[in-house]
Amino acid sequence: MCMMKKVLYLALFVLVFSQSAQVWAEGANIFKIGEDVTVDRGVRVNSVTTINGQITVSGRVDGNVIAVGNAVVLTKTAVIDGNVISLGGIVVQAKGSEINGSITEINSSNISEVITTMLSDEWDGWSWIQAIFSITLFLCTLIIGLILVVLLPAQVVTVAWAIQTHTWKATWWGILGLILIVPLLVLLAVSVIGIVLIPLELILVVCAGFMGLIAVARLIGRMVYLLFKKSNQPMIRETFWGLVIIWLIGWIPPIGWMIKVFAITIGLGAVIYTRFGTTRHGSAKPE
Repeated sequence: MCMMKKVLYLALFVLVFSQSAQVWAEGANIFKIGEDVTVDRGVRVNSVTTINGQITVSGRVDGNVIAVGNAVVLTKTAVIDGNVISLGGIVVQAKGSEINGSITEINSSNISEVITTMLSDEWDGWSWIQAIFSITLFLCTLIIGLILVVLLPAQVVTVAWAIQTHTWKATWWGILGLILIVPLLVLLAVSVIGIVLIPLELILVVCAGFMGLIAVARLIGRMVYLLFKKSNQPMIRETFWGLVIIWLIGWIPPIGWMIKVFAITIGLGAVIYTRFGTTRHGSAKPE
């Protein structure tokens, strides 16, 4: 029964909405995570961007209106001087509203059209194959990672705590772990019994690296929420946005891949240091 509850919590994650936020400040650049934004009639702002929040505009926006994972609703009094973009949602435009820029919608109903455009001669074939692989890998990591957080929250918290409070030790353990992978494989390969254990080593390394990455993502998501003064968020929500941020950072040339490698390394070290999150060193309590 307990397991069923955890699975239901994971399934209902996407249905969790925060309270909506009304915009009153003139000339503001609005950015919200997990909250709806309303620009009332008579209010003028520079731009509006939300992640997992709906945007409703009845006033004027001088720049762009961007909603990631939700819809943009423009009432009859809305005036948008920039572009309107909805990634994973739709744009609802009432008669009488004014948009001086372009409207872009990318959702399940038109994703095939977007993919066809991207696969046209205007795109480099290898770059697009690389992008598909990255997106597929990210989605698999996201799904497995969120399940891991639901099933093993205490272990993930302990590993994240080790990264935060024992950063140097976690880093050195991670570097040492990466250095010893190949020599250990060689040692196992020279014996009959050792050959049988090679798959086990590889599985342990992959699982340790993956758990470490999830712990790093949880820390990043937590820091982002604290930056926006939103503490005490569900760990699954922190991990979700942390993984999204890590994936986006990975696309930044030329340092993106180096940052991801460092995140995996320090996460791996924290897993080794805490023995897969089962051992805590020190007296401080993980959060």
